[in-house]
Amino acid sequence: MKRAIAIVPLLVLAGLFVVAFGLLTGKDPAPASFGSPVRDAPEFDVEGLTGQPVKLSDYVGRPVLVNFWATWCGPCKLEHPLLVDMREQGVEIVGILYKDPKGIEAAKTLLQVDGDPYVAVGLDPTGDLGIEMGLSGVPESFLIDAQGRIVKTKRNYFVDADVADFVAAYRAEQPKAP
Repeated sequence: MKRAIAIVPLLVLAGLFVVAFGLLTGKDPAPASFGSPVRDAPEFDVEGLTGQPVKLSDYVGRPVLVNFWATWCGPCKLEHPLLVDMREQGVEIVGILYKDPKGIEAAKTLLQVDGDPYVAVGLDPTGDLGIEMGLSGVPESFLIDAQGRIVKTKRNYFVDADVADFVAAYRAEQPKAP
């Protein structure tokens, strides 16, 4: 009887291990890029990297890609050249510097050295704007249509295949602008 009682915790532990293994190695149910359930983007008015305010309302009437990033973020550095390429293809991108302890000067230096894909950069030092947007982590980008609705989301960093997809989605939103 004592032997049976001693085996029960081992069986429970083995069962938990099997479940955890299955969850960790199974397919990720959340795709990295997806058409978002259309929802209103939260209005924001935050301090900008240049000291000027950055407001979503400045982009009403045309689509804009809002990209959350940080200087400490390795994947953000991987996607940076692709964002520059998207900007060169006419995509308006607003950057949001997210919870970056390195600060404004590090961000300015990075943009000066690596190129600046942004029409404006807002600051989110506390992460409150990220929470309002539904951010899961950085980098993450939200395509906002001309009416101020999130219509497409990119979790994690852009890769080459994503660029054509997002440029096409951006261009598809342009004719819908009033």
